[in-house]
Amino acid sequence: MRYDGRTIKAWAGGSQWRCWRADLARFRSHGYAGWASEGFWAITVYRAQRAVRTSRFRPFLWPVGLTLAGVRKLLTTVTHISLNPSAEIGPGLLIPHVGPIRVAAGAKIGADCAIHQVTTIGAGSKPGAPTIGDHVCLAAHVCVIGPVAVGDGARVGAGAVVVRDVPAGMTAVGVPARLAGETRAAADALAAAVRTGHTPVPDGSRPRNPSPRRAA
Repeated sequence: MRYDGRTIKAWAGGSQWRCWRADLARFRSHGYAGWASEGFWAITVYRAQRAVRTSRFRPFLWPVGLTLAGVRKLLTTVTHISLNPSAEIGPGLLIPHVGPIRVAAGAKIGADCAIHQVTTIGAGSKPGAPTIGDHVCLAAHVCVIGPVAVGDGARVGAGAVVVRDVPAGMTAVGVPARLAGETRAAADALAAAVRTGHTPVPDGSRPRNPSPRRAA
């Protein structure tokens, strides 16, 4: 199939089989073989576990579920990629590199997303798990912690720690993560202040105006 990230969500619907086909097509559209990628192995096991868990025949599929749990444990040991079957992951997921990668229970990830190496999407000090929108890219060494929301089309830069919401279409960078637009705005404000001679001075370091000398 030909991959189209704009329509893949509607095409896949709630079918794990179609979601898996979308995942494979996404890998191939980026030049990966799919079956030769460790990330795709982890996604395949996740899709199979989700299919068993959401099946109306689940009570009769416990031997399959038990086998898949063992396979997942083995793959996690080998690839260091752990996609909890209790998480909700949309179609077209791309994991281009080997782990460590962890997606905790309760997390929600939309369609057409990408997760790079050494990334954690999980619980923090507050109850709840992250919600990731559609078309989101998480770069390497990213942590998305707690009940935060990352909007559709957002980007999270390498090494960022996201502990607050990221609006749709924005880029978050830094520790803790801030919007890239906020960082640029602050730099522009400071540059403008320097140009106009109104450089902000901390109150504690502001010099006092000397008293005028009296004429003799």
